[in-house]
Amino acid sequence: MKQNNTPPPDVVAVKITDDRLGFDLEDGRTVSVPLAFYPTLLLASPQERAHFEICHSSVYWPGLDCDISSECLLRGAKEARKFAQKARRRVQPTAA
Repeated sequence: MKQNNTPPPDVVAVKITDDRLGFDLEDGRTVSVPLAFYPTLLLASPQERAHFEICHSSVYWPGLDCDISSECLLRGAKEARKFAQKARRRVQPTAA
């Protein structure tokens, strides 16, 4: 498959509802996926979800150590299993 050298579009706005994550892109498109694709965000509080930084084609939630690119949303990529498991442990700590 031929590589595409076009960089992913920049994110200009982020929209998060109880069940969807959406990015408005610089080229006029809006792309969204089920929030369940990203358990780190799904399990986060509304306040944690609201604190993010947009840096070109990527959005970063520093309090959650979660980084999602426009390319990931465009591909419909889900969060890696290891990060999803970390998010579950964060909200459901094991009893000692």
